[in-house]
Amino acid sequence: MTDTTSGSPKETQAVAMATQPPADKQLYPAVAMYGPCNVFDLQPGKVKLWCRCGLSKKQPWCDGSHKGTGITPLRWQVPPQPQRLYALCACKYSADPPLCDATHTNLPCQVLQRQGACLHKDRHDKSTKLCTGCGWVPDF
Repeated sequence: MTDTTSGSPKETQAVAMATQPPADKQLYPAVAMYGPCNVFDLQPGKVKLWCRCGLSKKQPWCDGSHKGTGITPLRWQVPPQPQRLYALCACKYSADPPLCDATHTNLPCQVLQRQGACLHKDRHDKSTKLCTGCGWVPDF
């Protein structure tokens, strides 16, 4: 993801870091999509980096957009048994990542409630990459 703000990379990172909760709190990713990413014909045994932050433009795979958020990608090895289709989580809230477990079906209300109650709402502006306190992103 390209930084389109006018601030320097250090300022952008500082803004991303300032909206993170303390280390003992859960980090909330952005919802990339309310539904699975259907991926076909992955090579068994191959290692893939699954996006956990929700910011990647190459969903469901990581493109490095997580930098400065405190969220890192999941290193996932494609299972050895060949499979034609994988339904991979795109909402980033699956209990069995990277596989979709249909958590996305009840997620929209939870996300809106969490964003409405966010303690960092005053910092929700275009200079914020991701508020990991609630999962808010500008114009996503």
